[in-house]
Amino acid sequence: DRFVEAVRRRYPKALIQWEDFAKETAFQVLERYRKVIPSFNDDIQGTGAVALAGVLSACRLKGERLSDQVVVVYGAGAGGIGVAWALVEGMKREGLSEEEAKARVLVLDSKGLLVEGRSMEDYKRPYAQRPERLWGWRFAGEYPNLLETITNARATVLLGLSGQAGSFTEPVVRAMLANTPRPVIFPLSNPTSATEALPDDLVYWTEGRALVAAGSPFPPVGFKGRTVPIGQGNNVFVFPGVGLGVLVSEAREVADSLFAAAAERLAAEVRAEDLAAGSLFPPVREIRRVTARIAEAVAREARDRGVGRA
Repeated sequence: DRFVEAVRRRYPKALIQWEDFAKETAFQVLERYRKVIPSFNDDIQGTGAVALAGVLSACRLKGERLSDQVVVVYGAGAGGIGVAWALVEGMKREGLSEEEAKARVLVLDSKGLLVEGRSMEDYKRPYAQRPERLWGWRFAGEYPNLLETITNARATVLLGLSGQAGSFTEPVVRAMLANTPRPVIFPLSNPTSATEALPDDLVYWTEGRALVAAGSPFPPVGFKGRTVPIGQGNNVFVFPGVGLGVLVSEAREVADSLFAAAAERLAAEVRAEDLAAGSLFPPVREIRRVTARIAEAVAREARDRGVGRA
């Protein structure tokens, strides 16, 4: 409280980027101050926006809509819940109700699928599935594990934010392939030692059909005479543009829709030729150009939502 008040007095036009707080603290700090001073949490909102952008790019490549996907988010820390939030927001922007969107975004923690009625931290509760969502499912334990959730929900998108290296095993990946001809699989945990799967394995286990991006930098994968690029879903694609857009627009708060607008702009910045090759994010060398375009989109969204100057 003293820090925020001091910043408000000394730098009245400042924007605060929160980062690296413990899970529950990250959500508490974000909610406590987001309407007090322009501020956001990059671990939650930045991670969410980058993941949403990558999935939007994959949908564009497949010729499908985000709202048609069934998404499994493996990991329910600040990043995982941030990704779930962003996907729900993205689906709502395509016309789904919040209830419909949340039924399509399934989140797992170390105990299994988040389901209403089981013990969990408060920040996870908004993304717990209703028990009736599991009617007709087959699973062995008290709550479905990752493989059981993918199989029963017929997931088409799998996003890893668990920090559990190797958790996307071959049976898990092949279960994704059984649900859709082009599964979207993002092992987003970093550093490389924590990644849920190596891109090489994902490409080979799906016979080159998976659309893959990772949280760490990986070289392209060679497969049957073609080169499969592995895009990096790095928050650096989002937070500088959001920050610039907020400052330029003099936004009084960083509304959730600003990150949704940033994600949509980031996805749109993937050039057609790169997308056709399977790259779901722009090249990192284009970060300055992408940042400027995201800042423009954020400033427009702030104006249109009534939180920035006209």
